[in-house]
Amino acid sequence: MKKSFVKTFSTVFIITLISKVLGLLRDIVFAKYYGTGYIATAYFAAIRIPTQLLDIGLSAAITSTFIPVFNEILQKDGRDNANKFAGNFINIIAAIATIISVIGIIFSEQVVTLLAGGFETQTFNLTVDLIKITFPMIIFTAIAFSFVGFLQSYGQFNIPAMISAISNLALIIYLVLFRENFGIYGVTTFMLIAWALQVLIQLPSAYKNGYRFKFKIDFKDENIKKVFKLAIPIIFSTSVLSVNNLVATRLASNMGDSAVAALEYSYKLYLVIVGVFSYAIGNIIFPELARSSVEKDNTKYIDIIQKGVRILSYLLIPLTIGIMIYKTDLVSVIYQSGEFNENSTLLTSGALLFYSIGMLGFGIVEVMNKAFYAKKDAKTPMLIGIVVIIVNVALSFGLSRIMQFNGLALSTAITSTLNAIILLICANYKEKGIINKGLIINLFKILISAGVMCVVVILINNGLINIINGNKLMQIIRVGIGALVGVMIYYLSTLLLKVDEALIPVDYIKNRKNTVNE
Repeated sequence: MKKSFVKTFSTVFIITLISKVLGLLRDIVFAKYYGTGYIATAYFAAIRIPTQLLDIGLSAAITSTFIPVFNEILQKDGRDNANKFAGNFINIIAAIATIISVIGIIFSEQVVTLLAGGFETQTFNLTVDLIKITFPMIIFTAIAFSFVGFLQSYGQFNIPAMISAISNLALIIYLVLFRENFGIYGVTTFMLIAWALQVLIQLPSAYKNGYRFKFKIDFKDENIKKVFKLAIPIIFSTSVLSVNNLVATRLASNMGDSAVAALEYSYKLYLVIVGVFSYAIGNIIFPELARSSVEKDNTKYIDIIQKGVRILSYLLIPLTIGIMIYKTDLVSVIYQSGEFNENSTLLTSGALLFYSIGMLGFGIVEVMNKAFYAKKDAKTPMLIGIVVIIVNVALSFGLSRIMQFNGLALSTAITSTLNAIILLICANYKEKGIINKGLIINLFKILISAGVMCVVVILINNGLINIINGNKLMQIIRVGIGALVGVMIYYLSTLLLKVDEALIPVDYIKNRKNTVNE
């Protein structure tokens, strides 16, 4: 494994981790003041609906079509032509996002009725008010994602990874200092400002790399036509999670005010954990996949996919087990304070348990979708996505009747896993060798090591629960001891079994020593 990949991944991982931690801290502060009551429910619905609609209609199409087309122009026609295409692309995306935003504001009541119609009158009316503020988020998000694709195509990952950290920090400061002045309306408005910051932060770097704003939109550009041709199937293939979330919001709105808020808190905590690894790896390998596709280097293409799947398996399988064991402790330590009471903890930790089952599936889908898009094959993931959405809707209705909103979390986990398996099988059918003996043996070794870790951590937790218990500090110490021992057991086990990823730190240290000696 190249040193450059390890170094880039480490840097992006650290920045992404900081961003996710700040996002979690933002949610902790919010939970303290608003708990899982009707205000929190309305706020989360007003944030989730526009962002999920964006994810269905634009965000995936932006990041997944822009990078392959931009890299192709960059290699074939040069930097100037690629930058002209980028300027035109960003203008078009901003115009489309503005139209969607205006329509959303005008028909806000109808949108809430369709996607969260089960709310009680007080919650419903507040959601309608707040969603009028949040719909313009679509514009800033669309432009921000476009700049992310632009900078990543030039091999710059740090600034795109940093944008969430800065906007989250700004919102935390607002919540602590100014929340009481303007209430939830002020919080929602400042959330909109925080998204605008994500665009402004990237502008200096984009300018250095040749981006220049020109008030011009050209739909006749052949490269733009190529983007739209790719975007239509991509919208279907990447909208699986977004549709799942909208279906979950709609069904949960009939289960009382706390259901939507508990789902949102658990899902955000889940995303913090899984997203740190999945997005960092996915964002790094996508430009590499796109370049290997342009160069028609299938050996490199397969190697990059395997690298992504192996690293995700190595990291996410033990994390899944850890969350299952410590789900209630995690939610209690992180969220329980002020308006977020013990009942809120029980509701949120229950949903977190079922979301965590889909962690590895979530990560592999992130990698595999990008692998297909790099080959400009959006049809395959589109067809798979349609099937998975149908399965999710059926599971959501069925499981929610049996398990209430926990069934909605389990449905999301099952469909993420199913999506990942089908994508891998189809990719292997098209490019023989992605699923090979080495990958399967490596996965088997990881599962054995994770199993050993699971047994040890459960025994430690059961032994300590009556000795170290009580306040949050005691909880943190108990979980910390279990986690530390678990990490050590898992790493030593994978090292003994010679799992490839366990050898990375060893090889890196050896190379560093050799460099110093030279």
